[in-house]
Amino acid sequence: MSAVSLGPADLANLATLAKDLNFDDAERRSALLENGSRDFNAVPGSGKTSLLAAKLLLLARKWPHARRGICVLSHTNVARDEIAQRLAGTAEGAQLLSYPHFVGTIHAFVNQFFAMPMLRSLGQNVDVIDDVVFADRAKSLLQLGVFTGLRVYLENQNNGDSIATSLFYRTADLQVQAESGRLPGAHTASYRSLVRLKEMLTDRGVFRHRDMFAYADRALRTYPRLVDVVYRRFPMVFIDEMQDTSWDQESFLNRLFDGKSVMQRFGDVDQKILSDEENAELLTFPRDGYGCISTSKRFGPAIANAVGSVRLSGNEVVGEGAGTHAPILLLYSTEDVAKVVSHYGRLVIDRLTEEETSAREVKAMCTRKSGEGKVAPGRHLGDYWPAYSDGQRIASMRSVNFWGLVGDAKRTLADASLSARVSDVRRALLLVLRAAGAPMVDGIRDARALPRAARSFGESGPIDVLTRHLVISGEQFCIQGQRDSAIQIVYGALKSYLPDELEFHEFSALSVFNETGPQGTTNSTASTKCQVSHAGRSLEFGLGTTAGMKGETHSASLILESYGGSSRKFDVALGLEYIAGIASKNLDKLPKTQQAQLRNLYVAMSRPTALLCLAANEERVPSSLRTVLSSKGWHIEVV
Repeated sequence: MSAVSLGPADLANLATLAKDLNFDDAERRSALLENGSRDFNAVPGSGKTSLLAAKLLLLARKWPHARRGICVLSHTNVARDEIAQRLAGTAEGAQLLSYPHFVGTIHAFVNQFFAMPMLRSLGQNVDVIDDVVFADRAKSLLQLGVFTGLRVYLENQNNGDSIATSLFYRTADLQVQAESGRLPGAHTASYRSLVRLKEMLTDRGVFRHRDMFAYADRALRTYPRLVDVVYRRFPMVFIDEMQDTSWDQESFLNRLFDGKSVMQRFGDVDQKILSDEENAELLTFPRDGYGCISTSKRFGPAIANAVGSVRLSGNEVVGEGAGTHAPILLLYSTEDVAKVVSHYGRLVIDRLTEEETSAREVKAMCTRKSGEGKVAPGRHLGDYWPAYSDGQRIASMRSVNFWGLVGDAKRTLADASLSARVSDVRRALLLVLRAAGAPMVDGIRDARALPRAARSFGESGPIDVLTRHLVISGEQFCIQGQRDSAIQIVYGALKSYLPDELEFHEFSALSVFNETGPQGTTNSTASTKCQVSHAGRSLEFGLGTTAGMKGETHSASLILESYGGSSRKFDVALGLEYIAGIASKNLDKLPKTQQAQLRNLYVAMSRPTALLCLAANEERVPSSLRTVLSSKGWHIEVV
């Protein structure tokens, strides 16, 4: 047996391997000592990712194989980075970050071992794998004359733009489907045009993340022995955030590992908020006999009671945090909806110390970014913070624009890492070289290959020096007034790679140097941040969607109500009935659309350690409900 077993004696090593973690309770010890395949369902703030990292540290000390490894999969880079940082703290743990082990996202795993090798074998160019870029390129291609008829068809559909921008391949046969909406019949001209649109983007190397699973399926069908190779390589598999796995992803992983490797899956089924519910009835997490981790170390009893009351599974949520502040309900009138966010900022300053607000971020979130509905405002994030939409539009242009990639160092380093910053700069240089027609980049599929291409071209020194320069100082060169100088620096450094006949005036006119957004700004943070000065203190906090903040921990969180559209309900008003204990229906009897709203609310409400705030239009919260909430310890405040 290639797997490694842990026993009670091994837990003694945790005192030195993870000094800041405490796993003395029975639930967490059971998870650490489980040596077979089993699922674990854990509440928000239970530290399941830290628990998994601790288990990996124990396994690393005993791992005997030189060519077989542990495979650790997550859905987000945040969880992956947390695990990697824990492992890197010890010599044994650091070994799990390199061959023969794998620690990364499910998408990275599928790309590395299956999709990218398959694409290379097909001779397919890969420019970018990104849903936002795909959507932008699809909209651009739709303007071609060849798609005139398709545009007419899409304009007559309720979600025509979404159909065209969400095309993806499915199964090994590369069937074209749309993630949003239904495609027209296969016999129609509109269907053939949509397939052609997808094929044109494929020829340009522009893919969506879901496409990679189709190419991975094709790899398994073409080379069926890959299954044996992969599961023998990884006799132990750990999956974090399992609730976010789609059926396409789960079935693929099951084909590789289920019944062959030891597979332990961690997650919280109540935090499944993905909109793709296709084949949801086939999902198996958590399987019978699963283990529970029911105590949260993030927040105290008051927040735990509120969070638990909207938990669809009905499983208990126990708060073991400090819990010094009562939860707050902010009520606003329709005409004051735009004042809610700033009011929340002042409220945080009044209640939390500077130490508390600096220890963890303060955030405001809403389930919906935008939308319609003939109801009073409070429908989506744009109602509360209109500038948010502009910021998102600017951010979506970033990946295809030199200034957006090079001039956003603070955002990149805050949200990701130095390696992400290097990746952005290399992609910017690749875009410049492509636009300039540089022979060196012919056939380059990924910006990571740029240094190697430069060496094979003759010399990598100039491009390496330029990369370092832009990583460190690029942001200051990208501000207005400095851009001409920046282009001159780039032109001089890349001159040896450019076509001989390309003069500077032609180089500086390349479309890749076009300005991004209004007044050429590259900074999208201003519209997604709120700055408040109050009582002699200043506070800056971020705004975004619930899905975008999933997995985060905040010192204070504001949940802005949103309208569910087809559910005909506002999520906060709906949730307040269950928090108060006066709802007329059991959670499991609600329509699926309303259940989805409450899952988002559950995720949002479980982010803060100290202060939880909900915001609702006063017209949607009757006085009787306010009275019950007050009796349960809620503070109600009018904006």
